[in-house]
Amino acid sequence: MFDRLRNAHTELQSAMAAIEVDVVDAAGARELVGLADEVRRSGDALRTVAVGQVERTNGWRGQGAKSISEWLSIETDCAHYEAQSVVMLAGQLQHLPVTQAALRSGTLSGTQAIEVARGAIVAPNTETQLLNLATYATVRDLRDATSRVVAAATDEAERHRQVHKSRSLKWWVGEDGACNLKGRMTVANGALVKAALAPFEDSIFKQARKSGNHERPEAYAADALIALCERASDKASGGGRTKTTHPNAVINIRIDIDALKRGHTDHGEVCEIAGVGPIPVATATEYLGEAFLKLLVIDGVDIKTVAHMGRAIPAPLRTALEERDRVCQVPTCDMSLGLEIDHIKPFAEGGPASLENLVRLCKRHHLQKTHDGYRLEKLAGGPLTGSRGTPWRWRPPPNTS
Repeated sequence: MFDRLRNAHTELQSAMAAIEVDVVDAAGARELVGLADEVRRSGDALRTVAVGQVERTNGWRGQGAKSISEWLSIETDCAHYEAQSVVMLAGQLQHLPVTQAALRSGTLSGTQAIEVARGAIVAPNTETQLLNLATYATVRDLRDATSRVVAAATDEAERHRQVHKSRSLKWWVGEDGACNLKGRMTVANGALVKAALAPFEDSIFKQARKSGNHERPEAYAADALIALCERASDKASGGGRTKTTHPNAVINIRIDIDALKRGHTDHGEVCEIAGVGPIPVATATEYLGEAFLKLLVIDGVDIKTVAHMGRAIPAPLRTALEERDRVCQVPTCDMSLGLEIDHIKPFAEGGPASLENLVRLCKRHHLQKTHDGYRLEKLAGGPLTGSRGTPWRWRPPPNTS
């Protein structure tokens, strides 16, 4: 068995060394990336199930490590956090043979397997549902769905207390001289941080777009944190800097009316901060009096009835649209900054400002749809669970398809 695997590895290395990447055309380069990813998935899957066997046989003991994750980190030269994730997944897969089979066959990536296992281990009846979702949803959508499964299957108040108890904020200077931050807190507190940064991020993004200096969303988030700290520092010191105005931050909470009345969620109900994650109903009710909060009760006012023929978007409709379409609705695009509202049926052709006829897109995809002939086609079936309101297919112009 091992000889066959070693021979296959030797042959694979030989084949990879013989490829002259510099002379491969565009289509070949894309195909090469796909093949490399398939190889990576196979290797990651085999490593994960093998780690499970090492743990079951105590094969890591006596090797100079204090734990199996430390042993794996040393043995494979991977980061300790990655080793911990592999060890956890390997342990969970012992109880999830269907997920393990999907991982080993290559139909499930390691990242997808972590999310499926996270939900299925606490609610085994959701394993098939999560595996099906993984076949067409982004990792972000899968993570959102898994978080809901975990929230429904565990005591929300106790989970909230445990996370709060383990809260932390660490920073250190890395080998390259960069300051690194790592934080952990409850979803509700994380949402406060996110809401405080959002107006700064949006302002920085718009300034960068005007100047043509485009950077990663993570870079804008870092700049927003600095801007927030500078604002607080200047205010505390009574400095004379020119005060800039930013729109008030908004936290959207989605909650089923029955859960709100009952005080906790039952299976299938939601109580979550849109775009962040599930929270206890008690935490949601604490914020109901806050001026910056918008409460979206799931079976309250039928937002689909809010529509008119003008270009302006009514505030309730805009709120619902922002909550439904938290990222650009083009499949595989996870841009969440600077999203723009688009009329699916153009306003000039009589398209109304209604929830069914509006969608949020990033700047690039909005321009492609408006000027380059790209279009969104609604797929059959219900809405996805996650940050996408409706399942879409992104279609190129007819002459390029």
